[in-house]
Amino acid sequence: MTLVLSVVAPIFVLIALGTLSAKAGYLPGSTGDALSGFVFKVAVPALMFRTVATADFGEANPLLLWIAYFAGVAPVYAAGMWIGRRFAGTDRRGAVIAGVSASFSNLIFVGVPMTERAFGREGLDVLALLLAIHLPTMMLVSTLLLERAGLGDARDRGETASFSPRRVVGQVARNLSRNALVVGLALGALWRWTGLPLDGPHGEVVRLVAGTAGPTALFALGMSMVRFPIGSDRAAPLALAALALLVQPGIVFAVGVAILPPLWLAVAVAAAACPVGVNAYLFATFFRTGERLAAGVIVLSTLLSALTLTGWLALVR
Repeated sequence: MTLVLSVVAPIFVLIALGTLSAKAGYLPGSTGDALSGFVFKVAVPALMFRTVATADFGEANPLLLWIAYFAGVAPVYAAGMWIGRRFAGTDRRGAVIAGVSASFSNLIFVGVPMTERAFGREGLDVLALLLAIHLPTMMLVSTLLLERAGLGDARDRGETASFSPRRVVGQVARNLSRNALVVGLALGALWRWTGLPLDGPHGEVVRLVAGTAGPTALFALGMSMVRFPIGSDRAAPLALAALALLVQPGIVFAVGVAILPPLWLAVAVAAAACPVGVNAYLFATFFRTGERLAAGVIVLSTLLSALTLTGWLALVR
C-alpha cells in the first residue's frame, strides 16, 4: 500500500497545486489554457510517438485489450444515459452527455502520468494501444448518438430535422485527422515501420519533450478544475462518478482477468478507473446541453478518484 500511495499521492498533489495556483490568482487562467494546449498538442503526442516508435508489445493480442476495456465502457455508457433521463431530467442529448460523463476516462491528463509512475515504460506501451482506439471510438460513437438524440429532441418540439450518419462520420474523421494525439500515434507507427533508431540529438529532443507530459498535464488539470462548478443537486453527478470510478473498472477487471496477461490487465483496470476527462464537458458545451452535469461529474470524480484509484492500483499491482 505504501508503494501505491507513493504513486498516487504525487499525482493529486500536483493537481491540487494547479488548483490552488488558479484559485489564489498566483497564475492567470490563460496559463492553464496554454499548459493544456502544450499537453494536448506537443507533450503527449511526443510521448505517444516515442512510445509507439520504440515499444515492445510482445505477443499479446491488442484486440483482447480493447474487448476487455470496452466491455466496461459500453454498459456504463448506457447506464449513464438512463441516469441522465431518469434522475437528472435531461433531454435526449443531455442523456448522451450523461453517458459520456460516466464512461470517458481521462486517459491523457491522469492516465498517462499514472501509468508511467505505476507501471513504467512497459505500461505506457500498453496504454498506447488503448489510446490508439479509445479517442476515435468515443468521439465517433458519442457524436453519432448526440446527433441522433438531437433529431429526437427536435421532433419532440414539433420541428423538422434530419440526421446523416455519413456526414457525422466524415466530420469526426476530419477532426481526428487534425488531432495531435492521433497524428503522434500514426507518426510513431510510421517511424517504427522504417526500422530507424530513435537516438541521437533528435531522439533526445523527443525524450525531453515527452518527459514534460506527466507533470504538466496534472498541473494543467488542476488549474482547469476552478472552471467546473458543482451544482446544488449532486445526486446525479455522484451516481455517474460512481459508475466511472467503481463500476467501469470493476467490469474491466472481471472480463480482463480471464483474457489478459497481468500487466495488460493492470493497465486496463487502472485506465478505466481514471476520473472523467474534460472531453465530456467539451461535448456538452459544443452541443449546448448538460454542461452543469458534466462539470459536476468531472470535479467529483477527480476528487473521489484519489481514494478509488488508490484502491484499484492496490488490487492490480
